[in-house]
Amino acid sequence: MSYEERLKELSLYSLSKRRLRGDLTEVFKIMKGISPEERDGDFKMSSSRTRGLHKGTFHTNIRMRKLGSWHSPRLCTPKTNVMFLKTHKTASCTILNLLYRFGEKHNLTFALPKGYHFDYPNFFNSRSVKGFWWQNGQHYNMMSSHMRFNRPEVQSVMPADTFYISILRHPVSLAESSFNYFHFLAPAFKHSPSFEDFIANPWKYYIPYLRFNHLARNMLWFDLGFDHNAEFSLQSAQSVVAEIQQTFHFILLADYFDQSMVLLRDALCWSLDDVVTFRHNARTNAKPKCLSPAQEEQLKKWNALDWYLYQSFNKTFWEKVERFGKRRMDKEVAILQARREELQNLCLLKEGKPPKVKQSLGQGVQRCQTGYVTMMKHTLNSNLSISDKELCSRMIREEYEYTDLMPPCQGCPQLGPYQ
Repeated sequence: MSYEERLKELSLYSLSKRRLRGDLTEVFKIMKGISPEERDGDFKMSSSRTRGLHKGTFHTNIRMRKLGSWHSPRLCTPKTNVMFLKTHKTASCTILNLLYRFGEKHNLTFALPKGYHFDYPNFFNSRSVKGFWWQNGQHYNMMSSHMRFNRPEVQSVMPADTFYISILRHPVSLAESSFNYFHFLAPAFKHSPSFEDFIANPWKYYIPYLRFNHLARNMLWFDLGFDHNAEFSLQSAQSVVAEIQQTFHFILLADYFDQSMVLLRDALCWSLDDVVTFRHNARTNAKPKCLSPAQEEQLKKWNALDWYLYQSFNKTFWEKVERFGKRRMDKEVAILQARREELQNLCLLKEGKPPKVKQSLGQGVQRCQTGYVTMMKHTLNSNLSISDKELCSRMIREEYEYTDLMPPCQGCPQLGPYQ
């Protein structure tokens, strides 16, 4: 269904018309004293009888954003201090791309690892941040590379008003994806003849505390900084969830990615194009296995901590959707999807091609997947204008490419926006 057909189906005006309507509404509110914003400097009344006002310059708190055309003004300030806890196999590479794009566009600083992750799977320590020295009071705008979360150390690097986010995925689909992706890295997966064999008797292949075996059990719990081998206790699990809720402002769900992007955009006060993304690090050569209800239950029991975590934040997620408004959510998801389709048609060839696998990028960090899957690589259209090519190149740029392009000194001047 085309963009125009979707608008007609949802009884919506086009984006340009909705932006214009929002602009005119805000002008009316400012001139009539209805808006809480001060009008001084925004508009001046004209002495001429032919026109009622002269347009001045909008203050940033009214926030007229320009992305090719004006968006409707929103009475909020975009958040620029963001910490994203990047979990494994949860569409986090896709989110990382939009964070890098936003940071580059606004000349923000990133806390970067000395390699390609913050000494993972060890707990995060501020010493693993490239160029960081706590005694000079240095802070960064963005942090998003892989780590095992350690709140006090993260807070020593990030400003006090940082907005903390992370993302979860249903443990059943996460386990299936992890088995294929990390098959030769996690010993428990490596020694298992098949995923079905592992499900039937995981203790036959799993040795607690063996390096990288956290990828085979309660991986989300581990990344969030807790003991993934602990026996399930409702009281302890509730305590952990409460601690996470105190730290993180928003937990996204990979299973409801577009709804998550709508809520994230609203929470951060960002523009539509800031949260439009293409899929990154997605597999192309295999479909998820169809598991029986009994096998799914086995995986939930095996990953009991992750299952409780997911259920808890799935509940709070849909409570947020309810407060946001279901009808409003449906409309904004449709707009998001239409814009994504528009950019895909502009930027990409119809089918992504598997990448040429690089064995490593130095410093012992494996760049490629270590399992049975082949990951999709987007290919740009060849007839793009210079400006469109710059935009599209940023949208398909992978995590490691962005990390390599960042200035070595994040206290120094940044890459200019779209230079």
